[in-house]
Amino acid sequence: MIFYFIGLAISLAAGLWFVIKPPQNKKWIYLFLSTGGAFLMTIIFTHILPELFERIPKQAGYFLLAGFLIQISLENYSRGIEHGHAHTANSTKVLYISYFALCLHAIIEGMPMASVLFDSTSAFHEQLTIGIMLHKIPVAITLAMLLSKSGISRKMSTTLLIGFILCTAFGSGIQYFIGETTGEGAADIMFMSLGLTIGILLHVSTTILFESSDQHRLSPSRVAVIAIGIVAGLLA
Repeated sequence: MIFYFIGLAISLAAGLWFVIKPPQNKKWIYLFLSTGGAFLMTIIFTHILPELFERIPKQAGYFLLAGFLIQISLENYSRGIEHGHAHTANSTKVLYISYFALCLHAIIEGMPMASVLFDSTSAFHEQLTIGIMLHKIPVAITLAMLLSKSGISRKMSTTLLIGFILCTAFGSGIQYFIGETTGEGAADIMFMSLGLTIGILLHVSTTILFESSDQHRLSPSRVAVIAIGIVAGLLA
C-alpha cells in the first residue's frame, strides 16, 4: 500500500516541479521512461501474464487484446503523452481532449491496483503497483511540460495535474465498488480489469522501448537503463 501513495505523491511533486520551475536538462525523462517501460514489460511477461492466464484462461487473451486496442484508440486523442511525447496542442479544445484521454488511461490502469489497497487477489500486486508508478512519474512530468507549452496558467496546470493523479485512485475506487457489489465473482472481475490494464501497458511499454530513434539505434545510455529495468523486473 505504501508504494501506491508514495508513487502518487512523487508523481504529483514531479509534475508540479515542472510547472513551477522546469529544469533545463530534460533528457533524463526519456531515460526514466525507458527504465520504467523495461521494468513493466519484464514483470508483465515473467510474473503477471502467467498468473492472468492461470486465473482466467479463456478470457485473458480477449481482455489483453481489448486493452491494447483501447490504448491505440486513446493515443489518437492523448497524442502520445503516455510515452513521453509533449506535442503542443493547436487549441485549448485539443489540449483538453488530450487531457481527458490521458485521464481515462489513468482510471483504467488504476483499477487493478485496488488489490494493493484492499484484499489482494493477485500475487504480484506490489510489483504491478511499482511498475505503474514508475510509468506515472514521467507521464506527470510530460503532462506538465505540455500544459506549460500550451500557455495554461500555473493555477490551472496544478489543478489539472491533481485531477490526473486522482484519476488513478478513482479507478481503484471503481474496482473496489464493483468487487463489493459482485460478491464471489469479484476476483474474476479483478483479473478482467487486470487484463485490460496489461493490454494497455504492453502497448505503452513496447512503444517506449522500440519506437524509432535516430538511425533506428538505441543510444548506449538508453541500452543501460533498459538493462537496469529488466534486471529490476527479474529480481522483483
